[in-house]
Amino acid sequence: MTSLQPTGYYSRLFQEPSEPLAPKQENDLIKLGQAMRYDIEREGTLTPRVGYTYFAQFVGHDLTHDTTPLAGARKDPELTLNYRTPYLDLGHVYGGGPRNSPNLYKGEPGAEVFKIGATTPGAYKRDLSFENGVLLIGDQEDTRNLDNLILRQLHVVFLKFHNEAVKQLCARPPLVTGIESFDSGTIFERAQRLVRWHYQWIVRHDFLPRILHTGVWAHQNQFRLRGQSQTRFSIPIEFSLAAFRFGHSMVRNAYGLNCRQKRVELPELMRRGQSLSPLPDDFIIEWGRFFDGLPASGPVASSSYLDTSIAASLHGLSLSTVRLSSPMEYTVEPASLPVRTLIRGARARLPSGQEVADALLEQGIIKPQDRLTSAQLTEDTSNHSGNVLREVGLDRNTPLFYYLLKESEIIASGETLGPIGSYIIANVIQGALEADPDSYMSVAGPKWKLPLWRFPSGSKRSVNSLIGIIQLIGDNQLLPECDAHWRRFLLKPFS
Repeated sequence: MTSLQPTGYYSRLFQEPSEPLAPKQENDLIKLGQAMRYDIEREGTLTPRVGYTYFAQFVGHDLTHDTTPLAGARKDPELTLNYRTPYLDLGHVYGGGPRNSPNLYKGEPGAEVFKIGATTPGAYKRDLSFENGVLLIGDQEDTRNLDNLILRQLHVVFLKFHNEAVKQLCARPPLVTGIESFDSGTIFERAQRLVRWHYQWIVRHDFLPRILHTGVWAHQNQFRLRGQSQTRFSIPIEFSLAAFRFGHSMVRNAYGLNCRQKRVELPELMRRGQSLSPLPDDFIIEWGRFFDGLPASGPVASSSYLDTSIAASLHGLSLSTVRLSSPMEYTVEPASLPVRTLIRGARARLPSGQEVADALLEQGIIKPQDRLTSAQLTEDTSNHSGNVLREVGLDRNTPLFYYLLKESEIIASGETLGPIGSYIIANVIQGALEADPDSYMSVAGPKWKLPLWRFPSGSKRSVNSLIGIIQLIGDNQLLPECDAHWRRFLLKPFS
């Protein structure tokens, strides 16, 4: 296995704050972060399905990895190392490739596939592989996709997608068609390109429309944020430390996994994800409960609202969870994820929400009514954090992380991001795709036509969603008794 190596640094989209928060104000941030919670489970029927909560985490892990301990957070992003490339290249899946991460792979040279592990005792190929007591996942020094069981199994979905690409490319003639631009390189390299391009396309066309504010999604290509150089693209801290942490609010206290595990609480999901042993059959993810359009023995669930409330379990992180991101962290205190996010943002000197809003107003990107007022920011809609924001005097110098969640809560009713958060995310994702010389955007252009794949049913169609990947690799199969539940439901007459 290769050692984790930095690929570059971070950057800024906006100016440093004119009134940076002083160290003595961190007690105010602790009060605010502790108030960002709900104890009664909430979900929105029009929020994204719960699977997209963890796909967002998967994407975030692909673009950014700052290993700096909280105590060592830097105010200069240009001096803060990013241990991931700023591209959507699945570096956390492929590791160093067969040459530098050989333990991840097996098969003929030039046509390598990932090793896939089996669950116990049913030996379903739905887990990471183990070798000599070591769990094989990307680079052994970046194991963040073990954060929870859902993310761990989503990682396996992409391993199997690569293996299916190799299989279909190796067939004579190839089973996947419409790949004339993929005629160079080894089978492995062509399969990797196919998987990366589909992943990039899915991020842009399946994921972003579900989380972006509708006005931003409709006009996202008409605006470009100033301050980013296309020749030296890097991930801005306004994205990595604030805007793309919106998924924290989408996390639910518990999830139904399958007909055996109808309610598994978040701490158990995190413990199972980080377990250094094969997953039991009982914990196989039934993806139809996480995404629409797949068989399921129970109802599909929506995420929690995108707002200033964070699930109770995320206010009490374990040290093992914290160390997945920052291996040098020596203490879990503070154990609250929103508190840690607020403090890190302050130490990195993120601009306030108001300063970002003013900058976007000046550029003509948002409208005056999109800028939150002090009254809106201090309104208690989902918890008491608005009142705390007023008490600690941050309603006119509001931490960007809090501001962006509050604008989602107020302007978008918690169903999507608000306009400012949407613009930051849309532009950074678009910038990453345009700056990557090997992306589908750079090589084939934005109108790249998706290839046709041979599905297990024998049909041929494109893979244009996460659902399509799951169907292609056969991970829409249910446990036997769960399948029986599902079929009884299908046959049940309507009353």
